[in-house]
Amino acid sequence: MDNPRFRLIYDIGCICCARFQWFKPCQIHHLNLDEHAGQKRLGDDHTIGLCPWHHQGQPLAGLTVNECFLLVGPSMALEPVKFRASFGSDEQLLAFQNHLIERHERLKVGRRA
Repeated sequence: MDNPRFRLIYDIGCICCARFQWFKPCQIHHLNLDEHAGQKRLGDDHTIGLCPWHHQGQPLAGLTVNECFLLVGPSMALEPVKFRASFGSDEQLLAFQNHLIERHERLKVGRRA
């Protein structure tokens, strides 16, 4: 994979799980026009990292859908309205992802110095 943004997102993990101080490997989610599935994708600069649960509603290992909901909140795929009420609008999610990317890059530079 040659996309530097995607590499950083994979390094950071799921931005929803990060709010619980957890690292969960993530998938790339492309944000869509008007926050609706099936609408035009906004492009690679409008991407966020979500774990399989938060992205597609695939329960975390050994947990049921209800247990995942109670433990880490709603899934975008299963309950988009509740997901955005819990974690923010697409604009807010993108801003948080960009903040995490900037922080991650600063920390990498700091380690090299």
